[in-house]
This record gives sequence, structure tokens and C-alpha cells, in this order.
Amino acid sequence: MSLIQNLLHSLRNVLAVETQVDADEQYLSNAIDHADLERRIASQSRAWMSMSPLNIGR
Repeated sequence: MSLIQNLLHSLRNVLAVETQVDADEQYLSNAIDHADLERRIASQSRAWMSMSPLNIGR
């Protein structure tokens, strides 16, 4: 039974498409403590704000 479960789990991982939201959640969940989490959130916020001028006028 474990072999079948491992096979299905591997198949699901191969077929699943990782979205940007999934990648962001994984990045934040890898924080080791509260300060690291705040640093990661600030880093993402700066990256998002640097991209926002590209969307003006569309």
C-alpha cells in the first residue's frame, strides 16, 4: 500500500503546477523565526512595489 501511495504522491507532485502564490507561501513558511518572517515579508513588499510602476497606464 505504501508503494501505491508513494507513486500517487510522486505523480501528483509532477503534474501539479506551482503558482506564484504557492511559491510565496513556501518562501514565507521557511522563515525560522518571527524576525526572519518580517524580513521576508518586507523583502516581498519591496519587490512588489518596485514592479508597480510597470503597471501604470495599462
